[in-house]
Amino acid sequence: MSAPERFERIGATRIVADPGALDGIEAPDGGHLLRLAPDDLLVLPPPDRVDVADPYALVEPEAGFSAAWFDRSELPRLQALSAWEFPRRRPAPAQGHLAGIPVKMLFDVGGVLVLVPATLAHHLEERLGSQDRLE
Repeated sequence: MSAPERFERIGATRIVADPGALDGIEAPDGGHLLRLAPDDLLVLPPPDRVDVADPYALVEPEAGFSAAWFDRSELPRLQALSAWEFPRRRPAPAQGHLAGIPVKMLFDVGGVLVLVPATLAHHLEERLGSQDRLE
């Protein structure tokens, strides 16, 4: 089975700033930007340095999410556990409930990165049928 055995806690940088300032931030090489709200951005993985054109911006490490990568063969199973339709165009960010748990998802041509609040990761693992648990 191609599903991951478990969700792992990830490191990121969270930036709260003027929405226009967040629009000017570029993703790190091989990384992603995930908008949590108009004025709230998650940068994966955490960059060494972030320049934000907002003097009042808050830039802090974020360790409150766990993530797992699912390849594209798992998308039909994940879609069946979701009440919302996954985006058809890739790459695309999305958010909603997966097996009744709130998640953020980053869809790519090869699959999807599922992010879940770390405190809910073991619940999502159980609902997805994983045998392993986070400690």
